[in-house]
Amino acid sequence: MSIDNWQTFLDRWSEQWVAVQDGADPEEIDEEALEAGGLGFPPLDEAGTAALEERLGTVLPPSYRAFLQASDGWRYAGGGVYLLAGSAGVRWHGDPMGMKPLYERQLDERSRPSEVLMAGMWDRALQLALDSDMTDVLLDPGDVGEDGEWAVYVYKGWSGEYPERYDSFTRYMEEAYRDFHGDHSHLPGFDNEETRRLDALVERARTACLAGEDPAAQFAAFDEARAYGRPGAALLHSQVEAMTRPAGHIPAERDLDDPFYAREAMPLIAAGHCRSHRAGDDDFFLRVHGEENREKAADLLEAVRKRTFRYDAPGPFGQAVASAREQARWGDTDGAWRTIAAAVPDWEPYGPLHLAPIGLRADPLLGPVVTAERGWRLLATPRAGHGVPGGGADGVPGGGADGVPGGGPDGVSSAGDGPWGLGRPSEAQLAGHSYRFVAVQGIAPGELAERLGARELLAPSTAHEMWELRHEGYMATGRKHAVFRVGRCGGGGDWSFAFEQDPEPWRPGRVAADVQVSAGTRAVAVWCERGPLVPGPGEAFPDVLRFSCAQDGRRTFVSTARGGAAETAGTPPEGIDAALFGPALFGSGPAGRPGDGRAGEGGPRLLREAEVRALDAAGAALGISLPWFALEHGRLHVGLGSSWFGPPEPGGPYPSSAFVRQRPGH
Repeated sequence: MSIDNWQTFLDRWSEQWVAVQDGADPEEIDEEALEAGGLGFPPLDEAGTAALEERLGTVLPPSYRAFLQASDGWRYAGGGVYLLAGSAGVRWHGDPMGMKPLYERQLDERSRPSEVLMAGMWDRALQLALDSDMTDVLLDPGDVGEDGEWAVYVYKGWSGEYPERYDSFTRYMEEAYRDFHGDHSHLPGFDNEETRRLDALVERARTACLAGEDPAAQFAAFDEARAYGRPGAALLHSQVEAMTRPAGHIPAERDLDDPFYAREAMPLIAAGHCRSHRAGDDDFFLRVHGEENREKAADLLEAVRKRTFRYDAPGPFGQAVASAREQARWGDTDGAWRTIAAAVPDWEPYGPLHLAPIGLRADPLLGPVVTAERGWRLLATPRAGHGVPGGGADGVPGGGADGVPGGGPDGVSSAGDGPWGLGRPSEAQLAGHSYRFVAVQGIAPGELAERLGARELLAPSTAHEMWELRHEGYMATGRKHAVFRVGRCGGGGDWSFAFEQDPEPWRPGRVAADVQVSAGTRAVAVWCERGPLVPGPGEAFPDVLRFSCAQDGRRTFVSTARGGAAETAGTPPEGIDAALFGPALFGSGPAGRPGDGRAGEGGPRLLREAEVRALDAAGAALGISLPWFALEHGRLHVGLGSSWFGPPEPGGPYPSSAFVRQRPGH
């Protein structure tokens, strides 16, 4: 609520406080306050206000002035403040503990204006807390808004934290009133006009959210009621949060017999634990579930950490989830989303406070599929008996319509995962990195991994998690492995791919992956190596793009573009223009920024646009593409294989690395 009339606001608060005293501990009842009629004091008249301003030598800010003229002081303002000053007690703080020098020593040229204001606040503010638990309520005349209001700083001396700032005395008192409600909301007899208003608000928002009506507005309603501590509001609020941002706290009762907690909330909490600073302290997660549930909790935590957890749900929606997981498993995250979206109207909640399938976000394969924007779209879909079967989430207007905020933090539209071309999009997060991939027709991803030397497929991993696997493989064997992810190519054909980010250095005349995997079929391989963005003095790292084709164990075409020149052998497949993989891949001109196509110390750089154009054209001719969203944001199965290099090709060089370090004069 907002304070439109101070007298009405304070009278309501005081009446609600008096009402809860019947059930209070007799030793904690303030008889003096009850005899006085509540929390307030007689109002200060205009003459008294003028006298106070004359004593202080300043004109008081509007909200504190209006407060005094409704109640000259206040009891139990919350937050450890037992008495808030009226005209007789308010005084200049004067910084008796010498806090100003401590804060000013932390300032430098990078300090924000707000930090400068806070540092100077200590000796110029009014102290409003007369009786408190080591808490100061400071009204700062040096931090004034356009409306003439002074900021309030609340400093809890026992906490070791920075003061909390409020724009005005009004905002401070509104928060104190919400805290009062939060402190008493658990009491059975705490029933008043405010609680009834908020409970009705929560129920309307809950029903509207299940009906897909303006989820952002319902989120705001849950947030308001949550601030007052209303039952169920925090749980409903946390579910909207879980669908639209990284999962945080889910305030559900830890009951492993409750399917909502065991299947939806607990996996998300486990995922949050694995991301947090407590990830190394599993006992923190286990002990809150009790000794009797310790083994079950440990099993779930291990599954989440090792990315083997599988989210499931009852009914047709659960069947759709299983199908979507299989799609996402091999890279078709776009198709996985369509499968989930179409089934949302059939989703079944576990109870009246269950709003959405939040456990999806903990699934290692499906969690990345449900982006922030898609989470909003799912919430904007009627479900749990409120929808029409077949009217899935992909039919919901997006981009701000119907309460769906446009564009999640990853910028991915629910209309699709973005480009599926063979060339890496220039806007991709890792567009400037080296990579290699091979695509093979007619074999499954698992068989492709075997042909590349992997004994088994490991759990699905993100691009970031691949770094850990590469390091673990090296530590276990003492040698570097090819660490790649596998999936199915797009384009409607039967091609599979293996992709590796930042692979071992390229070696001229030694690449053999396309030949070794093409037995009985055909394959294409791409190796793109980019030099460092900032080469060291005298170092030369020529950019390389190698495109090759092989069939039944024999190479049919290869083009190696390096340092502005290209070598080509064989005949490209029909529809592929070999010229696209020649010098046209490089820019020309004076030394320029790394990656912009202009020549640097390592020679001409690859033009990203030319690289994408050439690979997309090849992909179109072959009818294949790569799922770049899955490669950048999702998880795919991992193979630890052998080197992609073979013996030197006939007449080829026998170098020891992919680059040559050149120094001036040598």
